[in-house]
Amino acid sequence: MPTLKNKFACLTNLPPMPALLMEALQQINGKQDLTALVNKISLDSPIAVQILRIANSPFYGMSREIGSLREAIVLLGFNRIRDMLVSICFSKILPAWHKDFNYLQLCHHSMAVAECTRQLANCTGTSPDFAFTAGLLHDIGRLVMAVLFPDEFSRIINESATSLIETERRILGFDHMEIGGKAAQHWNLPVAIQEVIEQHDTPPEAGAAKSLGLLVYTANLLILNAEQSDESALEDHEPIHSALALLNVSIEQATRCTDSGRQFADQLVIPS
Repeated sequence: MPTLKNKFACLTNLPPMPALLMEALQQINGKQDLTALVNKISLDSPIAVQILRIANSPFYGMSREIGSLREAIVLLGFNRIRDMLVSICFSKILPAWHKDFNYLQLCHHSMAVAECTRQLANCTGTSPDFAFTAGLLHDIGRLVMAVLFPDEFSRIINESATSLIETERRILGFDHMEIGGKAAQHWNLPVAIQEVIEQHDTPPEAGAAKSLGLLVYTANLLILNAEQSDESALEDHEPIHSALALLNVSIEQATRCTDSGRQFADQLVIPS
């Protein structure tokens, strides 16, 4: 088996982040230029059409049809359009069509976690700047594994004797959190997002402060629980209960955030 250093050297084989995605990420903390954003998106007709389709979806409940990108930005706000752009570009990051990789499932889960994280940020008064994007990219390591280590990825998916993370570590020597963080570093993503990717499955310590990492950890648990066929009551789910207590978020608020996340993903992820 190659050394960890050699395996992480494979990250140089990853394609660059889509230019529009990098543009959107840079504008999270930068100057918001409406005209520049409209002009850039307009150059990519498929993305422009997708944004208008999403803006006119039942999720946003507009009273009339939105007919232009500029109108969509004015009505929904710059930040929501940026979130849509990041979501659409996410599907263009890696060509991970692998026989054992359920790409649509990952996209749906990631977008649900992204919107749930954003809603939790609103509930807790936490800065929403990176919330959506951090939630969206939290599982990027799974995608990276499928691209760079397709054979090992198949073994991981097909071995269910232990937990997924333990299987990843046994077969590859690292888990999707670690390589996801390395990939985020390779792409020069913000450090705050790198840290969330590296820690999103790590339970918080007792008394942990509200943070971006805690938001994504909680949103991921909420969405995973909702995806289970035997969905358990949040009150009886100890890790979720503990995380919500740290965030000072009620069960009712958490349920609303979860539902909103899943509805958002339903509008964006359309089976081909």
